[in-house]
Amino acid sequence: MNNKNFNNYIEKVNNNINSIYNAFYLWKNLQNVKYNNIYNRYKYFWGITIVSLQFYYLFGIAKLFEESNKKWKKEVISIPFLLEFIPDEKDREKIKKEIDDQKPFLKNVKQWRNEILAHQNKHVAFNIKDFYKKYPVKGKQIEELLSSIAKILGMIKSTTTNHSTFYSYSLFKENSKRDLDGIISKLRKDSGAFKRT
Repeated sequence: MNNKNFNNYIEKVNNNINSIYNAFYLWKNLQNVKYNNIYNRYKYFWGITIVSLQFYYLFGIAKLFEESNKKWKKEVISIPFLLEFIPDEKDREKIKKEIDDQKPFLKNVKQWRNEILAHQNKHVAFNIKDFYKKYPVKGKQIEELLSSIAKILGMIKSTTTNHSTFYSYSLFKENSKRDLDGIISKLRKDSGAFKRT
C-alpha cells in the first residue's frame, strides 16, 4: 500500500475520533445539575439528545477497535486495520502494547456494544444493574481511553513520517463547553421563566 492510501485511512479514523471526542465532551458537559431546569422544560429534546450522545461515543469507540472479518471479506477501517499496514514489526509491537494496556476497559465497552447498544439482550435488560457492576464504563475511564487513542493514532501516523506525530483533541473539550453554555444561556434568556443558577 502506498502512503497516500494509508494516510487516507488514517484520516478516516481521525475523523471518527473527532466525532467521538466531540460527542463525549458534549455529553460530559451536559452532566450538570445547574441545567436541570432547562432539561425539565424541554425534556423530550434533552432526554434523547443526552442518550444519543452517549450512544454515539460508546458505539464509536467500539467501532475504532473492530477487527475486519476476513472470512466474509469485510474490511473495516479501524485501528487494528491500520496496524496491518505498518511494515516495521518493532513499531507495530509498540502500538499493540499501547492497545493491550486498554484491553480490559475495551472489553467492557465491547460488552456494552454487544449487549445494550447494538442489541437488547433479554437477560441484560432485566438485570441491568448487575451488568453495570460487571462491566463498568465510567467517564474518567473514557477520558483515559481517549487520551490513549490520540497517542495510538499519533504512533501509527509517525510510522509514515520521519518525525513524531501528536494528535490533540482538547479543542473539543473546550469548545463543546463554550457552545453548550451559549445554548443554555440563550434558552434561559428566551424563556424568561428560568432563574439563573
